[in-house]
Amino acid sequence: MMSQKSIATIYMIISGFSFVIMHSAAKYLSEQIHIFEITFLRCALVIVVLTPIIFKEGKFIFITKQPKFQIYRIITNSIAMLCFFYGLTLTTLSQVTALNLTVPIFTTLLAFLFLKEKLRKHRLFALFVGFLGTIIVLRPDISINIGGILILISALIWSVSLIFIKRLTETDSSVTISLYAGVGMIPATFVAAYPYLIMPNLYQFSIIFFIAVTGTIAQTLLNSAFKRGELAFLLPLDYLKLIWSVLIGYTIFVESTHYTLWIGGFLIVGASSYIAWKERD
Repeated sequence: MMSQKSIATIYMIISGFSFVIMHSAAKYLSEQIHIFEITFLRCALVIVVLTPIIFKEGKFIFITKQPKFQIYRIITNSIAMLCFFYGLTLTTLSQVTALNLTVPIFTTLLAFLFLKEKLRKHRLFALFVGFLGTIIVLRPDISINIGGILILISALIWSVSLIFIKRLTETDSSVTISLYAGVGMIPATFVAAYPYLIMPNLYQFSIIFFIAVTGTIAQTLLNSAFKRGELAFLLPLDYLKLIWSVLIGYTIFVESTHYTLWIGGFLIVGASSYIAWKERD
């Protein structure tokens, strides 16, 4: 039987891959439908995606023991998501993911301050090596535009939201947390999307539904991982997102790669593998 840390590691990796797939689909569709409408429909469809689980689990899915933290999480997540998806349309997928990988640093520090998690040496080492790999992939000559600034703002606010999610996992189920987040973000995302609303065709709606499914899977697995492990242990695994995004960016969006990708990528994978090996039970 696998340990809780091993399960958390697997969930975290699949969650990261699902997030990148969702971001890629949103970036692709944003050429046809405004990104704010995509964001709104992604949230509105969460309850549809979770319907089979809701019927199976019953009314208990709707019960939260920490309504205050649910509200805090919804507010921060709404702001972070709107900033992120708009920034996504203004820069390359690999740059978006790389800049968003400041999240592990922000969140690890916040977890130390507010959750009293330990900053163990090997965790800090893996965090540093993973970030170094990200910088190498980005290269010193990369320029930060308005899209990049929005992604950094999103990363900081999302880090705060992750702290709230971690607190919620102490009492609420992973599905409950995902359900409240999706439904709770509908008002803010609708207000942002309203000026740009159009009726998507069947093909466009199928992609939006795919975005909702992958996003819900990503969020629910992230919640499940957080329920089983400390943030400082799990967050270095987030650096693997950069590998997925660069590969997808190269194959689908024809974004150029550089030899530094392989150097930085080796460091990122090495750091993620190291933390998973070091904290095995």
